[in-house]
Amino acid sequence: MRISLAIFSVIFILFCAGNVQAEIYTCKDAKGNTVYTDSPGGCANAEEVEVDTLPTLIPTKPLASSSSNRSTKKEEDKNPYTELVITSPSNEATIRDNQGNLTINFRVAPALQSRKGHKYVVTLDGAEVYSGTSTITALKNVDRGTHSISVKIVDTSGSTKISATPVKVTLQRYSALQNSDIAPSDGNGGDAGVGNGSFNFPSNTKLPTRPPPPPTSN
Repeated sequence: MRISLAIFSVIFILFCAGNVQAEIYTCKDAKGNTVYTDSPGGCANAEEVEVDTLPTLIPTKPLASSSSNRSTKKEEDKNPYTELVITSPSNEATIRDNQGNLTINFRVAPALQSRKGHKYVVTLDGAEVYSGTSTITALKNVDRGTHSISVKIVDTSGSTKISATPVKVTLQRYSALQNSDIAPSDGNGGDAGVGNGSFNFPSNTKLPTRPPPPPTSN
């Protein structure tokens, strides 16, 4: 069987790639052309062509891909934020609000990565009072006294990416008992006089007369 040089080249590559030892012969045809064949009886005066055995190559994972995966993992583990600060209220501040209103403001740099599921978590005295993407948290009816405020950024798994330095704030609320200067009514629309240190009886009140002193003995 005679084959052309191009077909022989393909067969030769396949045999080498598969590490298959095959016998190849060459000879001249009637027109003097060189032909290759795998059968010595394919033409007269065929000569065997020696083919060196190529080593078998075992495919491995590209090093670039492995390195790329490690680099991606490093980027994910790296903290993307450089700053998270509570801007208001300031530390040790005293706030007077009878309704117990308390507004918390903070800033972050760079911007919050909300597309990756990152969010703020605000706590008051260790209890979570807000979770979301706004940098302003408005609280109502906060008890009077000193409170600790904390803010952090968490990812989708709940892991903390960065935390702000906590601040302490004292909230003062006025009580109804503090309004003792209000005088009670006397029933006629007048002021009974309580609150200024004196007490005035209404004009129509009959006051008892003082009894006469006992007679003196001679």
